[in-house]
Amino acid sequence: MKFFISLLFILPIAATGQTVTDYINAMKKFQKFYNAGRGDSINAMLKHEWQQPKELEPMWTNKSVAEELNSSGTLKSFKFIGIDTLDPQKVYVFQTVFSKAGTKSTSLTLDKDHNIRTFRFFTIPDGVPALLNKRNKKN
Repeated sequence: MKFFISLLFILPIAATGQTVTDYINAMKKFQKFYNAGRGDSINAMLKHEWQQPKELEPMWTNKSVAEELNSSGTLKSFKFIGIDTLDPQKVYVFQTVFSKAGTKSTSLTLDKDHNIRTFRFFTIPDGVPALLNKRNKKN
């Protein structure tokens, strides 16, 4: 029985071809670029499946990161807490700690080439409180 439960947990991960380590590595790169104020580098990590008109400002810019650093502070640490299976995209959720904003949650998905497909800087989808409760019970 435990085997089947484990299989159900691992199957969505195996289907995407990515591991938790891939997501941790993406968050490490994000943390490095974010703390350095390099919005252009963060924007380069994103998978742009649509053609964004050139007159629109990119999602992440050096200016927007500077503003976020000013309000939330640096990203001090992050820890993988689970996959929000209630979200249709099966987002990977991290507990993030900022120097000014404190503890938040951040979630993302990656494409097959390990580019960031979706990124939610501060997220509170339905499944996150359950993941946090589960993690807190382990500690």
